[in-house]
Amino acid sequence: MIPKFKAALFDMDGTLLCTMRYWRYTTLELLLAHDVLPTLEELGQMFSTSSRRLCMQILENRGMRMEEADMVREMEGYMHRHYLHDAHAKPNVEAYLSNLRDAGIPMCVATGSPREYARDGLARLGLAQYFEFITDGYEFGMNKSDPAYFHLMAQKLGVEAGEMCVFEDALYSIKAAKEAGCPVMAIQDAAQRNNWEEIKALSDHWFEDYGELL
Repeated sequence: MIPKFKAALFDMDGTLLCTMRYWRYTTLELLLAHDVLPTLEELGQMFSTSSRRLCMQILENRGMRMEEADMVREMEGYMHRHYLHDAHAKPNVEAYLSNLRDAGIPMCVATGSPREYARDGLARLGLAQYFEFITDGYEFGMNKSDPAYFHLMAQKLGVEAGEMCVFEDALYSIKAAKEAGCPVMAIQDAAQRNNWEEIKALSDHWFEDYGELL
């Protein structure tokens, strides 16, 4: 059942935008930039393993050392280019955002990507206009794995956590949102297909296309 809500928090990658594939590609972009050729087995892990974890693992297997913070910054830089040139929106997302705005529902974006890069990508697609603010895991020193994060976002939108619907595709974030007492609408994304049954079981409602919500 579609829950009732007074405000909405949207994830970006995999939820608003079809960009999880590009996050997976950053694994290959980083490795090639450092003259590392992945094996076929390692390439096969690109779409089922965290990009950061896989890159670190491959580099360590080659006896190479890279600080995680430096690796993350480099990968985020590759993603910025994808936001500026390649990213496209999930089907019917703008029509749904327009409906929520017309209904007076305040909305925000909370993403794991740097908020400046996220804003660039959403602005290019004409979506940034729908949101009160765009934030990330850096701005407040916590991220979407922490239930307290959702209480803070609800407060910034002027509602209680139980009145803020979270639109997400990632299992870890859905778990934290539910722990915070938020209703959750889960969108199907290929990057989370291994977790899809658990995501459906946790969520108040799940869907494949925003057109289903119009």
